[in-house]
Amino acid sequence: MVTAVPSGIDDVTPQWLSEVLGAPVADVRVEQIAMDSGFSSWLYRAHLSGDSGAPDSVIVKLPARSEAGQAMGFMGGYAREVAFYRDVACRAPLGTPHVYLAEMAEDMADFVLVLEDLRHWDNADHLAGLSLERARCAIAELAGLHAWSTDPARAGTLDAFPSINSPVTHDMLPAAFDMGWRAYRERASAPVPPAVARYAEQFAELAPQAIEALAQRRMLLHGDIRADNMFFSGEELKIVDFQMSAWGGGALDVGYLASQGLPTEVRSGHDEKLVREYLETLSDRGVDDYSFDEAWRHYRFAVAYFIVLPTMPLLSWDSMPERSQHLCMRLVDRAVATIDEIDAMEVFG
Repeated sequence: MVTAVPSGIDDVTPQWLSEVLGAPVADVRVEQIAMDSGFSSWLYRAHLSGDSGAPDSVIVKLPARSEAGQAMGFMGGYAREVAFYRDVACRAPLGTPHVYLAEMAEDMADFVLVLEDLRHWDNADHLAGLSLERARCAIAELAGLHAWSTDPARAGTLDAFPSINSPVTHDMLPAAFDMGWRAYRERASAPVPPAVARYAEQFAELAPQAIEALAQRRMLLHGDIRADNMFFSGEELKIVDFQMSAWGGGALDVGYLASQGLPTEVRSGHDEKLVREYLETLSDRGVDDYSFDEAWRHYRFAVAYFIVLPTMPLLSWDSMPERSQHLCMRLVDRAVATIDEIDAMEVFG
């Protein structure tokens, strides 16, 4: 039995891993990975040698000792992810890595995940974006999670996750949006459509309305369904990173994914069809009370609101890696195009 959550990667020893995996590990060699994207957590690939019962490698996820890590801990992101991998991943019809361990320290200061290493799978590139086929695959997986979570027998499981309507999403992010938007406008390569520019100028006042609407349903959401949180092997998909999991209207995940995970030229003209396909999958899984009008309204609110996520990091432009700069600018470009094309501003009363 594992007796302690490691306080750092140095505590991830062969003995500790032997306890976790239930197989002798003679030696472990670790390398840090995803250093240009994992700001709130640190990811390590642990290469193992020993008994044939242990895998060749596993992924170890630990909290980052940084301001981003402190913020994620404050928002409860670490506790959410541990709860997801411990209580949901092994039960919900959603492809995820095999979970060897998901534990939170008693003082809630540290956590650890030991997960299947998906290094031989194809990790989608968020900068390049998804194909329409891969987006449909992801939406079908999300629909499975959303439908599973609506069963009244799982109400207790959902209690471990907050509403999407939190002080952070309702007040803090909208209040800080303006400075990030200014940074985007200074560097944008194309003019912003006038209607989207007017919306952005009123974001702090309008965003709470979107969040309140998106919290009217109680479905378990991924909450940060980025392309680079997806790993493909043929037609099979596994999804990672559940630190932003919350409950709300399922079309939120669909809108966020389509508006930022798909290149504009791939997504354009397919928004309504993607929502209808999502609802068909929900219906096949027993959820038939989510009308198109309601889901389309949630989709448009989500597209309009989640422009905030790639905009906020632009405040730290000078300290961002070049790839991160390009990524955030491209994601905002995609969000702007989607907001304009589907006239997302119309849903704000």
